[in-house]
Amino acid sequence: MASTALVLAIFLGAWVVLLHGYHWLPEVDAQRHAIVSYLLRGMGNELPEMAYLNPAEAFHLLDVRQLFARVDRLFVGVLACCLLLLYGWKRFAGGCLALHSGYLGLACILLLGLLMALGGFVPLFVLLHYWLFPAGNWVFPDDSLLIRLFPLDYFFRFGLVYGVVVLGMFVGLIVWGHTRGRLS
Repeated sequence: MASTALVLAIFLGAWVVLLHGYHWLPEVDAQRHAIVSYLLRGMGNELPEMAYLNPAEAFHLLDVRQLFARVDRLFVGVLACCLLLLYGWKRFAGGCLALHSGYLGLACILLLGLLMALGGFVPLFVLLHYWLFPAGNWVFPDDSLLIRLFPLDYFFRFGLVYGVVVLGMFVGLIVWGHTRGRLS
């Protein structure tokens, strides 16, 4: 249970940090920056006040905003549970939890990598959107502003950075766990 909580905390934490870290990166497109700023402003039900968006795009952004806010809250809850579990688990100092969590996280990444190798990024992207937005309000024509501002390549690059970050964290846990095991 503690390993699963730690793995979930790492996956969610990396997601939250990378999304919110976006504000610190230089953005050449003012419209994209305004949209990302709107998405990260919390759970409110107000539509974005951006004249360049059509109603379908605005409603999709509202759904994405609410999803991001739920992920933020879930991360805080999982992190709190994880800290309580770590406090109560005595074997953590020996590196056992770090090893279990690191290997579990690597297994999750390998499974995701296998799915991408078998089907590619696009089917996984589509499946994720069907799952997260079952109403279907995420499909837009190719000339849509959202498609032009956030092309598939944008999400692929973000996914690649995210994958490298979580991979590094899980490998770090494994190395730390082996080091702690020898020191105990």
